[in-house]
Amino acid sequence: MVNIFSSNRYFLRYFLSRFVSRIGDGIHSLVLLWISYKWSHSGLVVALVMISFSLPAVLVFPFAGSLADRKNRARIMVATDIIQALCTFSLALLAYYHKLNLFYLMFFTAIMSLASAYFMPASMSVIPQIVKKENITQANGIVQTTSSFSIVLGPIIGAGLIASIGIPLAFLSNSLSFLLSAVFFWGIKLKKMETTAKRLPFFETIKDGFRTIKSQPIASKLLDKTAVINFFFAAITIVIPIFAGRVYHMDSKGIAAMMASYGFGMFISSLILSSIKLKVHTRDIIVFSIFLVGLMFVVFGEIHYFYITLTSLFFIGFFLNAANVHLLSLYQTRLPANLLGRIMSFLSAISMSLSPLSYALTGVFMDFIGLRWVLLLSGIFIGINAVRIGFIKELKEA
Repeated sequence: MVNIFSSNRYFLRYFLSRFVSRIGDGIHSLVLLWISYKWSHSGLVVALVMISFSLPAVLVFPFAGSLADRKNRARIMVATDIIQALCTFSLALLAYYHKLNLFYLMFFTAIMSLASAYFMPASMSVIPQIVKKENITQANGIVQTTSSFSIVLGPIIGAGLIASIGIPLAFLSNSLSFLLSAVFFWGIKLKKMETTAKRLPFFETIKDGFRTIKSQPIASKLLDKTAVINFFFAAITIVIPIFAGRVYHMDSKGIAAMMASYGFGMFISSLILSSIKLKVHTRDIIVFSIFLVGLMFVVFGEIHYFYITLTSLFFIGFFLNAANVHLLSLYQTRLPANLLGRIMSFLSAISMSLSPLSYALTGVFMDFIGLRWVLLLSGIFIGINAVRIGFIKELKEA
């Protein structure tokens, strides 16, 4: 791990940029979930806030991927970090002057969603431009270690900020993290690459994206499976604050503990993946990990003891991260670099396009049929699609 940092200062700066911004994300996510639940005690209201964070991103993902293939990805990341810093600073001011309401919360969250949509494909596509091909999996593991450790720290710091100095400074902390992230990534020079991406009208952009994905069998055959998995996995975002409040009667500290346990699982998984090279087929790791995520969903819903809940969330984070790292490395090593931005943005867009519907249905179903059934059904469908991934012929050859 030390070698890749000492020999590549750009990757070190990328690492630091992702670290500080992910801590801010963890703080921000906790504050959003806590405020929306505290205001309403309703799964549907929590779902509405999360829809405002996901739906705008889905709408612009096709353009975002094309832009990431045509323009300097480092500049895109810096610009979107600054936009998100301004949004969180605005939320901090509104909260400080007691003007913050559901409309403002959803409005600025939606703008952050748009910025994040442009940041994501640039961020996921930039690693092959700053590290050698043989180091890509290790680099992804290190980045995931950063992200998951930040997910542990973010909610804990956020809960402390809410309890000690209030919501305005919690938002302000996130604003500063985005600014610091932009400073770290400012001036990074990327390897030049050939590009075939063009500026196209909306529907032509959509068609071009589908054509690009269709030309890559691994991406096209994973598409529907990952979309279904993401649809049912999205329930966890809505479930955590409701679970903490209704089942355990806890405040923001309970939500933070659950989020941190999930993040700690991701951190341990990332630490292992960045330190050792598993002598197991990529397909088997992906299938096994996603199947166990589904199983942990069932455990989460069926056994209502707080420490078992934290343990199940730990393993959800652990196995989800293992699957994501190997999927991302698979895409980055098997797909053309000049198409990677478009492919990653379309895969993200289509996989995430069902998330707003998932949030809405999860919010409604939790209020009417209960948490247990939401988690049980989600776990079953995640497990089924893990098995479906195992039958993809191209993955056997990967």
